Amino acid sequence: MLNINIPETLFILTIDDEQGTIAASVKTMLPYSLAGAALAELALANKIQLQDGRLVLVDPTPVGDAWFDEILAEIATEQKPRKLSRWVEAISRMQIVKKMASRLTERNMIRVEKKHYLWIIPYEVYPQVDASAKYWVKQHLRSIVMAGEKAEAPDIILLSLLKACNLLRLLFTRDERKYASKKVDALVKGEVFGKAVAMLLEEMEAAMIAMTVAVTTASYS
Repeated sequence: MLNINIPETLFILTIDDEQGTIAASVKTMLPYSLAGAALAELALANKIQLQDGRLVLVDPTPVGDAWFDEILAEIATEQKPRKLSRWVEAISRMQIVKKMASRLTERNMIRVEKKHYLWIIPYEVYPQVDASAKYWVKQHLRSIVMAGEKAEAPDIILLSLLKACNLLRLLFTRDERKYASKKVDALVKGEVFGKAVAMLLEEMEAAMIAMTVAVTTASYS
């Protein structure tokens, strides 16, 4: 499908098409969600894993991507393993939203004008249709959940993160969300992840749910 990673895909979904900004309802939680997505991507690449509830670096070899390599380098500098939630918080402060926007600009998916994100249409991967990269991302993920299209591991991880962060509304209508939530749970249970990825994903879901509750509570206090 689209040659983009988990955090990039997540970022695409959060752009408000009419305003050209990050959707107000997700703006506060977005840095944490992107950080979690980045760690999930590294776990999928067998670079990190959980041991006794703490994140450890198992392969420090650079992946050839400056942003992911920066994260790996940060993890490598720690003298002792830290909890997953601590790393989500640390990575969320690494100008993560700005870096995602730059990456999508370099990939010719968006352009940035006066702090607004504007889609480049048509998206060059599918030039035959006048549609943005976000259109194709949504079509792909909705077809997995609503029509049973085959899902790859990154798709399932992204859907799991969206559910944990209460962001399934970015893909599904109110009437669809109950079914979508159950289907995402089934997809996660049915996917044969490696043990390390499965453990991290389970811990990630718990951490993201806790952070979502904390952010929501703080916004109303």
